[in-house]
Amino acid sequence: MQSNHKKTIVVLFFLACFIFGLLAEAWAGPPPGKGRRHSRRSFQGHHGIGFLGKGICPQIRKTVQAPDKILTQKNPLEKNREVVDAGESLFQIEAQPTACKICHGVTGNGLGIMAQGLNPPPRNFTCRSTMESISDGQLFWIIRNGSPGTGMPAFKNLKDREIWKIVRYLRTFSGKRR
Repeated sequence: MQSNHKKTIVVLFFLACFIFGLLAEAWAGPPPGKGRRHSRRSFQGHHGIGFLGKGICPQIRKTVQAPDKILTQKNPLEKNREVVDAGESLFQIEAQPTACKICHGVTGNGLGIMAQGLNPPPRNFTCRSTMESISDGQLFWIIRNGSPGTGMPAFKNLKDREIWKIVRYLRTFSGKRR
């Protein structure tokens, strides 16, 4: 009889733990990423924030030029909050083989945590004079195909729309501050 009582207590204990786990998960809310806005704009989670600062500006570089057909392409996606936020999520967290912020920095200044080991250094997207001379099509081409002679890998696994979203987000770095 006492053995049945102990079994009941053990079963109730595990049931209570299971219910508590479900409630704790519900109270925690949805995880960041996967298209959801992170609760902190600085994305100070995974891999930290890299180095803050202005970065190199102007940044003289020679990258492979995109074919004329792509070079002159304008971003087909409308500049709106949804597109820019999706581009931010890709840049900061979701892009593979690695999130863009790892090299380009959370603030787009080219001073990410991997920037120290790269020569030439990653592109500084906050430099308005540099970014004004780079077309949307060129940015798309470099993201898709990488840049030989630099640390920029090809992101062949991203869909065209995802790359265009990233390009929209990159343009916010060199825009006028609020």
